[in-house]
Amino acid sequence: MTSKTAHIIAHSHWDREWYLPYETHRLKLVRLMEDLIETFERDPDFASFHLDGQYIVLEDYLEMMPHRAGKIRSLVEQGKLILGPWYILQDEFLVSSEANARNLLIGILASKNMGGYAKIGYFPDSFGNMGQAPQLISQAGIDVAVYGRGVKPVGFNNEIQSGNAHTSQYSEMYWESPDGTRVLAILFANWYNNGMEIPVDREAAKTYWKEKLAAAEAFASTPELLFMNGCDHQPLQKDLSAALLAAGEIMPDVTFRHSSFPEYIEALRQAKPDALDVIRGELRSQWTDGWITLVNTASARVYIKQENVKSQTLLEKVAEPLAVMAYLGGGEYPRHELLYAWKTLLQNHPHDSICGCSVDEVHREMMTRFAKSQQVAESIAAQSATAVADEVDTSGFGSQARPFVVFNTSGHLRSGVVRVTVDVERRYFDHQPPHEKYEAFKAEYADFAPDEWAVVDADGNQVEAVIAASGPIFGYDLPDDRFRQPYWVYQVDVELYVRDVPQIGYQTYALVRKDSLLPKTESDPATGNSVTAGENAMENRYVRIEIAQDGSFTLSDKVNGRKYEGLGIYEDTGDIGNEYMYRQPDGETPLTTEGLAADVQLVKHTPFSAVYRIEHVWHLPLGADERLEEEIRSMVPFRYRTSRRVGETGELRIVTELTLGKDSRSVSIRSRIDNTVKDHRIRMLFKTGLQTEHVVADSIYELARRPIQPEVAWINPSNAQHQNAFVSLCDDTAGLTVANQGLNEYEVLPEHNTMAVTLLRGVRELGDWGVFSTPEAQCLGSHVMDMELISHDADIVASGAYVDAYQFPVPWTVRQTGVHHGTLPANHAFLEWEGKRMAFSALKLGEESDDLMLRAFNVSLEPATMAVKPAFAVNDGYESTIMEERGETLEWKDGAGYELKPGPAKIQTLGLRLTSR
Repeated sequence: MTSKTAHIIAHSHWDREWYLPYETHRLKLVRLMEDLIETFERDPDFASFHLDGQYIVLEDYLEMMPHRAGKIRSLVEQGKLILGPWYILQDEFLVSSEANARNLLIGILASKNMGGYAKIGYFPDSFGNMGQAPQLISQAGIDVAVYGRGVKPVGFNNEIQSGNAHTSQYSEMYWESPDGTRVLAILFANWYNNGMEIPVDREAAKTYWKEKLAAAEAFASTPELLFMNGCDHQPLQKDLSAALLAAGEIMPDVTFRHSSFPEYIEALRQAKPDALDVIRGELRSQWTDGWITLVNTASARVYIKQENVKSQTLLEKVAEPLAVMAYLGGGEYPRHELLYAWKTLLQNHPHDSICGCSVDEVHREMMTRFAKSQQVAESIAAQSATAVADEVDTSGFGSQARPFVVFNTSGHLRSGVVRVTVDVERRYFDHQPPHEKYEAFKAEYADFAPDEWAVVDADGNQVEAVIAASGPIFGYDLPDDRFRQPYWVYQVDVELYVRDVPQIGYQTYALVRKDSLLPKTESDPATGNSVTAGENAMENRYVRIEIAQDGSFTLSDKVNGRKYEGLGIYEDTGDIGNEYMYRQPDGETPLTTEGLAADVQLVKHTPFSAVYRIEHVWHLPLGADERLEEEIRSMVPFRYRTSRRVGETGELRIVTELTLGKDSRSVSIRSRIDNTVKDHRIRMLFKTGLQTEHVVADSIYELARRPIQPEVAWINPSNAQHQNAFVSLCDDTAGLTVANQGLNEYEVLPEHNTMAVTLLRGVRELGDWGVFSTPEAQCLGSHVMDMELISHDADIVASGAYVDAYQFPVPWTVRQTGVHHGTLPANHAFLEWEGKRMAFSALKLGEESDDLMLRAFNVSLEPATMAVKPAFAVNDGYESTIMEERGETLEWKDGAGYELKPGPAKIQTLGLRLTSR
């Protein structure tokens, strides 16, 4: 008989916040940790405890119990307390690529500083797993993953489906990323509580172990069997040693070991399992009935997803690149301040937090964390942009000019419409009463004429611009060496079109009086090709938008001749599910705005853009009937609820703004929804008519290619899926892409291959294991959602449209400065890089060095090229990883800089060691 070993791992899966708010859970965490310390001291046979793979559990505990830091460090160093590698246990799909990488980087560094960490890619309860997880953890030196969802185990007596990449014969398998990276993967086939509350009583233990051993053996590939002694917020089993002693006495043919993941994994490798299956890419429970995939957490409380995207974008694509620019200009890099902002943001990324599937108190606190992270990022960005602008040589504009610097931090070459408010003149407060000074200042500028002013570029050429006065307002300076300085300032709003602002750089412009202009023979290359508008239509040289009486619109692409009709229709359905799952009432027909008369008005028209405002007054059912409340109270599973929506309706207003910009093949869509009804979902529909069997969705460091038709085992009428920045459809010659800001749920409907993007979903309960009312999850009140519809040739990669989609949420940064000499030229690229099929991800300094880290990733499954040419002195360049470790030194090629050849789907990090400043 083969000897069996039962590896029992003591743990508690610790959700920081969920059905109870954070501080309430934390007090229970303190009790757990205190019990754990006492048990380690009392019981020498209590071998170890797995601290759920996330460092923040310790951080939360030690913030309240700082006197325990020395004891905790000792336990970690002894290998009794198993830490890391993550900072938090995130939802992988609802946070950005960089957020996933920083989570791992920050968690590993913090764990190392506390005494060490387990090299395990731990994903116990992620609601699906990202396809690039094997590559991501491998770059951190981790070659094993442990997870709970996404794969269907089949077991010894069954065969996996031929060609199916998402089932496995065993609970052990190999997991492969799109780039080919492969790791050993271990599935909690019987969940992460299959060894909880082990009886000490021998009779009870016999029954317990007979069942538990059989269940584990049904899926295990070796006699090394894994048992997880704990569950969600599980108190410590203090008599575990006695329970294992009893188990060994009643079952002498089984070795019962209080084990750890490192011990279990080593034993598993030594057992050399044969013929493990290989699973590939994303693990989203594709081969299931589709009811319990939890994908609809992507549309629960959309407002927190929007704040998350804003926070991530400010850190990744604004504050960090600007901080690098300022550092290269001679400033200090705000490493600790950025780390604080990142950690504050990451505290909102646990799966029960960012997924929107907690009680209302949790999500209220999240909004405060988002605000704190944003405030730090915005302050760093403003300080860095000011530092750079103050070093720009603006003396060529003339002493009376008002220069301003336009920064591009998106990581790719960028053109577009920029709007900036420029100070014309400030009047600082003195001994005169402020209100009197205001009246005098206002009177002085009463006859201000914007048409007497112009915008010029760094060469002195006049740039086409729209200038509008905005009047005197209050402002203030906070000098480093003086008390605050309040003032009145007269400002103008300026709109202009900028062209080819470098990837990591800026261009400088100035507001000047027209009578100061010198004659110029050069013409502004941005002049002409204006946006035209009229009769419910607008167009530029690339596309034409025609708006119908019901507010839907047609996009005609002048480049490839494609016409897409019936775009922008709103759809509303009832939802009697919960924060986890959408459930449309049986027999209900979706309501749409198709044919519903709308008020359509042209509200703005400049040479650079046109904006149409479309208003719908829509009468929708007020909510679900009384039966839903009783079904929730009695815990009727959402799949079996029979509630319907009431017949009484309420008035819901939707205001849509369509904006077409100069030289753009896209139209921006802003939806303002004043939500007055409950228990429903609103989506916007984009009929494409494109003939294709696959959809491309932005995911974590990859463009995931998914079948439109679900797997044969899928029976859920809804096939909603996750997206990050965009979703795209294309045929052989053309495509449409919908970029978004915090709208993480889409579905492709078979009729016309219609892309449906969820804008809002309102429900009244948390769901899961109990009865938890969540009235704020109805999302009543005003909401604003932003999308961009991009028309392109070929697919999103070949056309390069992915760059436009990634740039959509990134704001322009503009900083006004004075007229002065400086060390930086008026137009400048700090770093130039090119990479066909490569997408920019990050530019920062190292966490533990002053080396500059540039990260990009290959969006295709073909080899790519990448050339990087810094405009600053470097000692050398080298290949690195998300862990920012030094790899192979790169050769400098004159005229080209450093050249790299990222493989298919490669996450590529380049390190640059700077010459001492």
